[in-house]
Amino acid sequence: MPVKNIDTVRALESARYAAMIEGDVEQLDAMLYDDLLYVHSNGKRETKEQFLGALSAGRRRYHDIEIQTQELREFGDTVLVTGKLRIELESATGPLSSLMTYIAVHVLQKNQWQLISWQATRMASE
Repeated sequence: MPVKNIDTVRALESARYAAMIEGDVEQLDAMLYDDLLYVHSNGKRETKEQFLGALSAGRRRYHDIEIQTQELREFGDTVLVTGKLRIELESATGPLSSLMTYIAVHVLQKNQWQLISWQATRMASE
């Protein structure tokens, strides 16, 4: 896999997490595919509009996202990211601090990498 694509998507992942913590909906809007499917660790599915709406309305606030492991694999104009991370956030149901495993799928559209799909699973306590 070309190192440039790995580095680009890895940087995009870090920038996306930073934007989530900052609540930067405008930056996230550019990083997310219009037909995004975002599946949270509790099984809740959201569209791009729903995900951004929860952030902009303050119904979800990310306090910290720490990447523990991350592997990237490229398949043409698609990069699959798998890994483990620790997330601290507040939502309408209260605070959450959890270790999660995840899959993120990025696609190259018009020379821009965007997240098209995300799915996280909460891991058992270590």
